[in-house]
Amino acid sequence: MQHGIRRHDYDDIESIFLYRKDIISKKHASKLRVFQETIGLLFYMTAILNASFLDDFSITGKLLKGPKSIIPILFERNNHYLIAAYKLACIGLNSPSYLNLRAVFEGITYMYLLYLTDEEANLLYKKQLGSLTADEEKALISKYQWLRPSRIREILYFGAKKKQIDEFYILISNSAHPSVKSAMGDFDYREEITVDVLSIALALSAASLITINDIYFDNFRKEEIEEIENMINRVTQELNGHVVDIIPNHPSLEKARS
Repeated sequence: MQHGIRRHDYDDIESIFLYRKDIISKKHASKLRVFQETIGLLFYMTAILNASFLDDFSITGKLLKGPKSIIPILFERNNHYLIAAYKLACIGLNSPSYLNLRAVFEGITYMYLLYLTDEEANLLYKKQLGSLTADEEKALISKYQWLRPSRIREILYFGAKKKQIDEFYILISNSAHPSVKSAMGDFDYREEITVDVLSIALALSAASLITINDIYFDNFRKEEIEEIENMINRVTQELNGHVVDIIPNHPSLEKARS
């Protein structure tokens, strides 16, 4: 082989990431433990919700339908994206982890849009099903710019909070798609980036709990709500109070929230 370079097999490459995993698991044991417990609770809440939907169906004979029927799907999908982000972060693959975290953030805003709006929720729902009429597609394009993430944030957030939410989204997006210069540094283990991505993953896991509790409060028993609140408090403590608040605050949504 030219230049005296030895060809590595997959086990050689894997050993690099196993070495990183060993470092990360020791240095960030507390964050990882709280994250795992949060994920466990998120999956438990999914099971609770599915059971409550089944109970409702057995009593009323009615299935979930319309825009709100895809909220539970987005919630469960977010759980899987959170696990993917966690697995990648644990071996120092930070940029791919950020991609999954951005999807989690967008999933939360989709859930709130479906929950708090009418026309926008219907357009998003029909877009997902591929059943838009010509007039609806025209409205989706001209009025709502395909409900891209920035347009959804305009619908959900207002004032200083919108600025904070936009900055948070930009942070995740820039990290998910780094410049060539910063991407070169991502090929090696970087402690400060690992801390950042684990913290954001933990913050978004708490945000997912807040979201599902906000939307489905009536589906949970008192003890389940208390368990959610206790877990959010644990995450907040682990992150020194830096839990991201993604609850919408736009004045136009006040009636829907009441």
